[in-house]
Amino acid sequence: MRNDRKAALCAAALALALLCGCAAQQPAQATAETAVTASALAEAPAQGTDTPTGDYLLTVDGYGVTEDEYLLFLRDQKAITANYYWENYQLQPDAAFWHTEIDGQTPLDYAKENALTALIRAKEKLLLAAEQDVTAYKAYPAMMQDMQQENADRAAKKKNGEVFYGVTEFTPFTYYQYLTDNSSSELESVLSDLCTPTEEELQALYQEYSNVLSLGTTYRYQIETADGETEERTQNTNSIAKADTLTEDLIYSYFTSMQPDQSFTYTYGGQSAVVTLLDVQDEGVQSFEDAKDSLKVFYAREKLEEWIAQRTENAVVAIDHARYDELEMP
Repeated sequence: MRNDRKAALCAAALALALLCGCAAQQPAQATAETAVTASALAEAPAQGTDTPTGDYLLTVDGYGVTEDEYLLFLRDQKAITANYYWENYQLQPDAAFWHTEIDGQTPLDYAKENALTALIRAKEKLLLAAEQDVTAYKAYPAMMQDMQQENADRAAKKKNGEVFYGVTEFTPFTYYQYLTDNSSSELESVLSDLCTPTEEELQALYQEYSNVLSLGTTYRYQIETADGETEERTQNTNSIAKADTLTEDLIYSYFTSMQPDQSFTYTYGGQSAVVTLLDVQDEGVQSFEDAKDSLKVFYAREKLEEWIAQRTENAVVAIDHARYDELEMP
């Protein structure tokens, strides 16, 4: 491992600990150069050597971004931007839409700005994951090669009847999201290992996430089919099976707006049935002690968001403006 790579890892680990308010012991290889604060690391993470020329439209902290890579994020802003300008200015998405100036900015420039911010954030997350040895950093062309292989593997598994999770085929943008989401999960684990929140911080999170810590609502109901069969069921909202769309429909389309002893007619098992709500029980929230493990995850997640936000804000971005300014909405 090169010395600059070692220094970057040492600095990142120390800054991560400082961000969490934890004491950290510098590795033996660290030098005075690596003894930085978390904010200093956010301002100057390890720099790449790419330049915004030739293959790259722009660079983020010295790591190249191709035009196709940026266009993924610009395309994602298309509907969001159209909706924003309709809701705020009643601007129709016609042929002139993208170049109509409002308050000194066109919808195209607005979309480009938001796409650039989203791209920088995603890139910083991938770079941080590489610095923490969570995953190897790969430039966009190599990332797309991996996507093609992943899609081929999934197609083969589908053909052979093998089990796999998630989509059958990734698009470039969904694969990019897949990688950044996985990086987030792994980085949260790193932070969880290094961070020890205080009891006061956990109490504050317990109040903030009380809705997430709900033990659910239990519904007891009866189904009486046209052939005279009667069945009583009990279902907690936290334990509805992912594929159980029937129970989801009963609860969220009907029970949530009903009182016990009220009934309605419903098609069940291919025949007409009378469904009667018998009882509703709010199960409350987890106790503080039972929720502690979850609260520590929430704490790590918030610290990760804070760290990514710092790096995104302070990223060193170089752009080939001649090419960038000519880009249109794909």
